[in-house]
Amino acid sequence: MTIRLPPDDAPDYLWDGQGEPDPDVLAVQSALAPLAWRAQPLQPRVLEAGAAALSARTRRRRFGRVAAALAASLFLSVGMAEGLRHRLQWPQDQAWRISEVVGAPQVQGVRQGEEDRLAPGQWLATGADARVHLRAARIGEVVIGEHSRFRIVQTRTGRHRTQLQQGVLWARVWAPPGQFGVATPRGDVIDLGCEFVLRAQPDGSGSVTVSSGWVQWDNGWSEVLVPQGARLDIAAGGRPGTPYDLRSSAAFRQALKAVDATRRIQPRDPRIDALVAQAQPQDALSLLVLLRQHPQLLDGPVYERLVQLMPADAQLTREQIRREGPRAYNLWWEQLPYPRTKRWWLHWADALPASGSADKMLDADAP
Repeated sequence: MTIRLPPDDAPDYLWDGQGEPDPDVLAVQSALAPLAWRAQPLQPRVLEAGAAALSARTRRRRFGRVAAALAASLFLSVGMAEGLRHRLQWPQDQAWRISEVVGAPQVQGVRQGEEDRLAPGQWLATGADARVHLRAARIGEVVIGEHSRFRIVQTRTGRHRTQLQQGVLWARVWAPPGQFGVATPRGDVIDLGCEFVLRAQPDGSGSVTVSSGWVQWDNGWSEVLVPQGARLDIAAGGRPGTPYDLRSSAAFRQALKAVDATRRIQPRDPRIDALVAQAQPQDALSLLVLLRQHPQLLDGPVYERLVQLMPADAQLTREQIRREGPRAYNLWWEQLPYPRTKRWWLHWADALPASGSADKMLDADAP
């Protein structure tokens, strides 16, 4: 096949499609025409296949991210569970470590220093201006204040019991309720996962101030729960008073002390009237405890003041209380601004080092 080229100045059909085409060029063009490119939209099946492939890749990527997150979460959960298990375990009667010493405290008459240990049964005695910081197994910290006598009675996994014969201690514990306790001359303090300051005297008097969680006071014939932000004063002989909020006024506290000093208070007693006259919203705790401990007060102003302090959608009638008994008060307990007693794990900050808070609380809790 011979292609005849046109003159240089003639239109060139081969390059710009102008001029007279050569018959042989037309023959070649005709033969290649079926292979020419034609712009046209993709077919639906092609689009669906591409979308499916993209979706599959996206799903694989998402699954990979979710799987990685689940694996990390599982690893973290297992690690936390193992860490908690280790924290709560403690060998039978293993001594507690003394982490800090101020002044000249003694154990069994021997002066102690940092990194010494206190074994079960040994008496720790502090004098004036002396303090001892102890690691309470692995579940917390205990600081023994000045003029105190303290010992470990029992220590093992799940149960740590101590005794404060006299003086003051601060404790912060992060463990299930009931694992840590302190005996005093006339009653026991049971930790419910909290931070508190305990004072005790040989005659059974003392106090408990709670800054986190709850504690329970038990003297063998009565039990009192003390929530975060409240204090319980204990009279000689171990007789507990009524817990009160730390924000309560001095006038309310004085009136409450007068009521507690009466063995069987009556609804219309002038001391009750004086107490109710001073009651503010933060005093609902004390009024509710009084109402539970002295059912006869239901017919007086203590009940009426509580009705005023409680939300409108959480009201209890006298008839309802008489019919249901003490459990009816659960509705009012739930309205009080205190943490629930069984949620000890939420107070995770109690697992952290004290960082000086113990000394501040001991100084602030002076009688």
